[in-house]
Amino acid sequence: MSSTSRCRVRLWFGPHQISDYIGDQAGATRYEAAMRRRFPGLEITSDPLPVTARPADYSPADLHR
Repeated sequence: MSSTSRCRVRLWFGPHQISDYIGDQAGATRYEAAMRRRFPGLEITSDPLPVTARPADYSPADLHR
């Protein structure tokens, strides 16, 4: 999987993150669509990850917008 095509999809309940998915572009698109169908009233964000991003690089501060 190329690191340039990775995305992070998060599901929010108000200010609280309740789901976090990191994967390739195709998987992230499918995950986002599924979450939008299942939780139509909640906010969903989808962001491309930087080339150097690794899941271990995220701090607890990343959990808040």
